[in-house]
This record gives sequence, structure tokens and C-alpha cells, in this order.
Amino acid sequence: MNDQQPDGWAAAPHVDTLRGTQEAPAPVGGPAPGWQRRRMRRGAVLGIIAGGTAVVLLAVTGVVGYAVQSASHSADRPVRAFLDDLTSGRVDDALDAAGIDHDDDDVLLTDAAYAEASGRVTGYRIVATRTDGDTATVRASLRQGGRDVATTFTLDRTDSDWGVFPVWELEAPTLGQVELSVRGPAGTPVEVAGQRVTTGRDGTARLDALPGTYDVSVDGGKWYSAEGGSARVAGFGGTGSVPVAMTTTLTSAGERAAQQAVDRWVDACIASTDAAPSGCSFYAYGEDPAYTYSNQEWTLEQRPQVAVGGWLSRGWTVSTTTFGRATFTADISGPDGVGTATAGPMNVNVAGYVSGFTDAGATFESAIGNGASDTGS
Repeated sequence: MNDQQPDGWAAAPHVDTLRGTQEAPAPVGGPAPGWQRRRMRRGAVLGIIAGGTAVVLLAVTGVVGYAVQSASHSADRPVRAFLDDLTSGRVDDALDAAGIDHDDDDVLLTDAAYAEASGRVTGYRIVATRTDGDTATVRASLRQGGRDVATTFTLDRTDSDWGVFPVWELEAPTLGQVELSVRGPAGTPVEVAGQRVTTGRDGTARLDALPGTYDVSVDGGKWYSAEGGSARVAGFGGTGSVPVAMTTTLTSAGERAAQQAVDRWVDACIASTDAAPSGCSFYAYGEDPAYTYSNQEWTLEQRPQVAVGGWLSRGWTVSTTTFGRATFTADISGPDGVGTATAGPMNVNVAGYVSGFTDAGATFESAIGNGASDTGS
């Protein structure tokens, strides 16, 4: 073999002398014909690694995303949103979140009224969630006035997101009620948690209310008053409070007005020109049909004294403690000439009720005769 190299070949450096290169060892058993190993570029390796990592990240992201979406679509989420608003005192938002219908007559379903209540819901704990097809029930424990109150909420599946995650809607929970009764006039003004309402004809009132304790008091102005109370509404479910029963009593101004109303009634009877005034407790009898009577007149010699008692079904009772006295006179003319007829003195009795008050004073209704009434100031 000729050791001579072609012209110019000897000038080429050996591969081992090239910087950054290295001759690869031959495969076991000797090099295959035309064998040559090329080192993989760093960028290609990183690309493969990055691609694999991306696949893993996509898988992890998918799992995390599914878990997050499942949690955000769980049946207890609408319940939590409702109770979060309630515990924060955002009544309007809470009512909207729960779909609770209300109007201007629902005076306790406002931020201002709920702020006045004590024993409100200050916290909660979700106890259990159960789904059955398109219906779910969520049991919660409400922290209210230092006590735990069990409450169950119902939800309906109304839709789904991406065909996978259920959309739950909270059924409006049934509210409790503040119940009160007043032994007093129909339409008695009452304040509940700072809100003014009036009783019905039966002397009662019922107001939808959120969980809490509400102070109740009668506003009888200067005429009458009553010892107040408080109504506790526990949780939801339509349970009413223990009825707050209040009995009214007249103030000193109310008693004076009642006496004045009685005086007006007596005065109206005395002012009559009939021998038997309609609806009054006294009358003259024994008229002779052969005579003509004129200038008939009643005179009150002594005014009756009365006492005003407690409230019954029609009003504060009025009874006589000391009878009054009245006489009757009339001019007469007949077959035997002219003269004067007299009757009495006779008792003046008062019995009836003070049924209410206006700006002018008390209203007295007599229980005698036809029950004529008079209003006095």
C-alpha cells in the first residue's frame, strides 16, 4: 500500500485535533459499513422533553380544571352564596340569591330591619349534601344567637355547563314569621325592629322574617301603652315565633279622655227633649195621652262617676261607680187646664266601652239601649 497521500490531504488536521469534536467508538463487533453516529442536537432533545412535559401539564391542568369546575358546580354552592349574603347583612342580595318573593309590605325583609334584629345568623356549616337525580338536598347548621339551628335546603337541577357540570338552583326557603297579638283597638300601631305596622281587625299581625330575634312594642301615643316583648324566628321552614301577646292599658291622658267621652254621651242624653231618650239609661214614663206636653227638658243634677277597666273584645270597659241623678220637666195642657209635669230624680247609669282614640279624643260606645255612641275630647 502506498503511504503517500494525495496532494493537499496531508494538510488536513486529524479529527482528534478538531475542537469540540470526538471520534465515536466503533460498535461492538466492528463498524458496520458506512457506520457513523451523529450526536443529537441539544435543541432537539429539549424539544422532546418540552413536548412530553406539555402533555403532562395538559393532563394535570385537565384534572385540576375538572376538580375546580366540579366544586364550583356542587349543589351546596348556591346555599353558601345565600348564607354568605345573609351573614353579612346583605338582605336584598340574599333574597335575590334565594329567589324569595317580597314587596313593600314585607317591612322586616330589609337591610335596616335585619340590622335591628338580634340573634341573627352569624355563621353556618354545611353538614351534608345529597343528590337524587335532578334534585338535591343540603343540610346546614346555622349559628344563630349562640345556638345551632338545623335547616334543610332543596335545590333543582336546571341546566348543565358544557354538558357535564350540573347547574343547581336553590328553591326559595320558606320564611318564618313574627306573630303578635294586641288586646287593644283594631289598627293598633306596633313597632317591630323599628318598623311600623298595624294590627288587623282581630288585633293580630304576622310578618315574614329572616332568622333572628325582633323587639316588638305597642305605639299607643299618649292614650295607651303595653308592655313589649320579643319574637324569635329560628331558621327557615315556615315556623312562626311564639306569639307576642300584649295587653294595652290606658295612660292618665287616656283615662281623662275616656271620662270626657262618657261625659259627652251623658250630656247628649240630657240634651234630648224626649221623655225616653234613645239609647240612654234613664227615661220618664206615665204620660197622660189626654194632655199635650211641651218644653220638655232634662236636668242633670249629679254627674255619674265611672271607672275604666281592662280591654275586652270591644274595648276598655266602662262601668258606673256612683250613679248620677237627672230630673224631667214639661209644660202640659189638657182638659183640666195647664201646668207642669215632673219626673225624677232618677238614676243616670253608664255602661259600655271605650273602643279607641282619634286626635279628638276617646270614642265611647254605650252598651245600654241601642248602643248610641259619642266622641269626646
